[in-house]
Amino acid sequence: MSKENTVSDIPVLSAKHIVKHFPVGSFKRDKVVHATDDVSLDLYAGHVIALVGESGSGKSTIAKLLSQLVPITSGTIELNGKEVNTRSRRAFREFTDEVQMIFQDPFGSLNAIHTVRYILGRALQIHKKGLHGEKLEEAVIELLQRVKLTPAERYIDKFPHELSGGQRQRISIARALAANPKVLLADEPISMLDVSIRLGILNLLKDLRDNYGIAILYITHDVASARYFADQTLVMYAGRVIERGQSEMVTQHPAHPYTDLLVNSAPDPDHFNALRGEAHGEAPSLIDPPSGCRFRTRCPFATELCAQKVPPTVQAATGQEVACWLYTDNPGAMVNIGREGELATIHDMDLSDEVLAKIEHNKEALR
Repeated sequence: MSKENTVSDIPVLSAKHIVKHFPVGSFKRDKVVHATDDVSLDLYAGHVIALVGESGSGKSTIAKLLSQLVPITSGTIELNGKEVNTRSRRAFREFTDEVQMIFQDPFGSLNAIHTVRYILGRALQIHKKGLHGEKLEEAVIELLQRVKLTPAERYIDKFPHELSGGQRQRISIARALAANPKVLLADEPISMLDVSIRLGILNLLKDLRDNYGIAILYITHDVASARYFADQTLVMYAGRVIERGQSEMVTQHPAHPYTDLLVNSAPDPDHFNALRGEAHGEAPSLIDPPSGCRFRTRCPFATELCAQKVPPTVQAATGQEVACWLYTDNPGAMVNIGREGELATIHDMDLSDEVLAKIEHNKEALR
């Protein structure tokens, strides 16, 4: 059931500028929730990408869009370099052979009236035609062994309520592995588990990445686990990706003011340093999000420019990509600001000398 862990320049699963707006109300529907706006990411074989952010930032929506459980408003999703179209039942079934999801609640995602034997056996029969009798039994036992539930005979006839939270989540992972997928979308897989067993689930997912070359999207609000587990980390705020880069750099040297707030809000006995600046307020309404940078209503470094236009994505000195006007080191330099490749400069915005001076002061404060 294993797959070769091959290195490829082509992502297994790719999202390009995906947008999801949910209509509000049942009649006119003239308002929408901007759940995600212009989000792009690539999942490669044998790599883990972490998607972090506070509740309501759009992380789980991204997983549902990538798994085709919810249709996108605009943008494209590609599997193995080809655009995904799952309108037909057969196409969706073929897609789920490649992409599987692990849900947050291990008890709610399992049918309480069926045994482990039935749950895993049914998944195997759906994705692998012709499995019956002894071959099906052997395949179920192999799945249990892959998720470290041994001896398999101890668990195969149990119901979900007879298992611990960690064991239930391992069964959920085994069910996803029944399809022999190339991609696992793990939506906060450890958030409902005891702290003592979270590391075991992360190590299991690590083994699947290393031994079977599975691409994993790891959704979490726990920055520390993203640093431990993921190769790359993307930070979301109010439906947009505001920073991305190597996990070590993003978590240890955050570039965006929001990432800095997120990292420093996690309890750490070795780092009791105060936040740089004073962020305040709450996340904005996604029905009527702020203009320009959506974090500007809470950012201690916000200027007039932040309200006028969505910030460009530029490279910080530490290597990660960050969507923040504070990192346009040369105010007259051309920067890429979007999917159409439109270019602009800070000076093109016709800002006052006072605003430009404040931007330079803020950049110095962040260094």
